[in-house]
Amino acid sequence: MPFQITPPNRHIPVESLTHASFSSFGTVIQNPAHAPTEAPKNIQAVPANQGSAVKYVDVSYLTNDYHVAPSRKPARAVMNMFVSSPRSLKASSSTSEKTVFPVQILERHPYTPQTFIPMGLAGDDSSTSYLVIVAPTLPASSRTAEGKTRPKPYPAEAPKRGRSIRDIFTRARPTPFTNTHEPPARQASHHQTGAMKPKGSGLPDLTQLRAFIANGSQAVTYGPGTWHAPMVVLGAKSVDFVVVQYANDVGREDCQEVELQPEQGAEGLLVVIEKDSAGKLTTRANARL
Repeated sequence: MPFQITPPNRHIPVESLTHASFSSFGTVIQNPAHAPTEAPKNIQAVPANQGSAVKYVDVSYLTNDYHVAPSRKPARAVMNMFVSSPRSLKASSSTSEKTVFPVQILERHPYTPQTFIPMGLAGDDSSTSYLVIVAPTLPASSRTAEGKTRPKPYPAEAPKRGRSIRDIFTRARPTPFTNTHEPPARQASHHQTGAMKPKGSGLPDLTQLRAFIANGSQAVTYGPGTWHAPMVVLGAKSVDFVVVQYANDVGREDCQEVELQPEQGAEGLLVVIEKDSAGKLTTRANARL
């Protein structure tokens, strides 16, 4: 049974999905030539296939951090397909011009990034898009308003073991986890340049939950341990996503969930969906919230 928490009442505006806006949660994968002002400056372009193609090097990453999982069970690379149907929206209580999507569950994959690649959805298809909903991770030792220590919903650290002679002489080792709210430093020592370290074992910070709108020309990689909602498709048709990650078939090491249950009569977390006169979804820059 998923861990349950009570969310605050918040209306979350929809933001445009860019490399900069999403950098603390993962990476955005898209053709840099189509969005030159949004592409990371360190993306390297090289000619390929006898000059008939351009190869962009390391647009995202696929790392495996299961060596610090409690079970120590090895993981394998997996590739699945999710056929995601359009979600039902609710009428907004504030105005008839808006609809809302209630966020009711968040999940994370503690030891692996997870990349969603949409198929069959054109970048200029205004009839269908998808929401990417994410939240930062609270420190595991954070406290509630009453001063109590927040519980850890699931084990996410390596088990303690006896210290060897080598451990004693080398002293403390750096933790394999991070749960900072800030974009992570790019460290070449962590598997590959730009790869994120796993987040810690804390609960999601629901006061900082964000929602981004993506089109068919954009794929996303959630960093390891990033709290996110299941994919939310908006519009007229289903979207086929190819999903790439690592997994070791140990349930709570592969996927951890929290259910968001508002207090009776409360709204909870609502992503506000508003469209302009042309039927295009309005983003945070010009939303009337």
